[in-house]
Amino acid sequence: MRMSKYLVASILSATAAIFLINDLAAAADDAQEVYKLTLASYQPPRAAEAIATKQWAEEINEATDGRVQIKFRFLEALLPGAETLAGVSDGRADLGYIADAYYPRELPLTNVAGLPFVTNNPEAQGRAFEKLYTENEDFYQEWNSRNLHVLIWAPVPPNAMALKEPIDTLGDLKGKKIRAIGYSAAADKLAGMTPVAISQSEVYEALQRGVVDGTSGSSFDILIDRDYQEVAPHFVDPRTGNYAVTLTVINKDVWESMPDDIKDAINTVSEAYLDMYLGKLEERESQACDELIEAGGDIVFIDDSEVEEWANNAKDDVRELWLENARKSNADIDPEAFYDSYISALKKFEKESTYTPALERCANRMG
Repeated sequence: MRMSKYLVASILSATAAIFLINDLAAAADDAQEVYKLTLASYQPPRAAEAIATKQWAEEINEATDGRVQIKFRFLEALLPGAETLAGVSDGRADLGYIADAYYPRELPLTNVAGLPFVTNNPEAQGRAFEKLYTENEDFYQEWNSRNLHVLIWAPVPPNAMALKEPIDTLGDLKGKKIRAIGYSAAADKLAGMTPVAISQSEVYEALQRGVVDGTSGSSFDILIDRDYQEVAPHFVDPRTGNYAVTLTVINKDVWESMPDDIKDAINTVSEAYLDMYLGKLEERESQACDELIEAGGDIVFIDDSEVEEWANNAKDDVRELWLENARKSNADIDPEAFYDSYISALKKFEKESTYTPALERCANRMG
């Protein structure tokens, strides 16, 4: 029996309609998919970065009508700090809080943040990295090639030390066992200290037991976040400046699986993150000063003449070490050109910043 052409046309039209309905249903399902993500962090929940990032996550949830939900795993509950880069890259965590100093070989360009005697301004450093990530291809590829996408930068303030015993001069630190990380550890060694490489989670007990005489590789607020003032109440500003940069990354496969409207919402919220973080940081630094004063702690600043001599002896040597390591890590990059771009961006944003280091503000309160 032969079907009429009208019947055939009707069948084809109905079939097409079914496919269209199915496509629309699938698109609707995609539009309503909920992304339940886990963020691994070695930070304590009361850290300024942790507080700011939780607010960022809440704002993303609101901006996406609940379609992005971020669960935080603090204090290395999911991944140790030194494994977070690989853990997010391979999918053990969807997002991660990264400190560049843990990864000098994997992130040679990003580790420019740890060069001593360059800047003590986290705001300028954060804005410089935001700019370079969008404009410098080598820098972008350093992250992209590891299956990672940078969402937000959370620059840390200048390096601070917490010591078990008080000191007055840089010379008093000679021979002291000091927990240190990154390129600031190289500068410490050139000043006669003995750098000890241990994770933040081990420092408190190491101070208690006398394994180390003090700790660095932390900003003032982080020293207090970890309660180091209880066992090492003598705080020192070594005047070496910023020692690292921290940031939050997302697994690139997870990022690319999201529809454009979700990514746009996350990007919009992220654009305001740095200002919000800096506000939370200032609040936390003020609280940290309260806690140091309550603990009976004190603050010492290394003298200008000692800092100048230290910088003259260490700055160029540590920079050459960074250049050498960067070239070994990736022969295709030009670290000298990147350094120049970084310094240029820093200078631009330092002129626009009003940030004052927290130890200075706290020392003024102490009188």
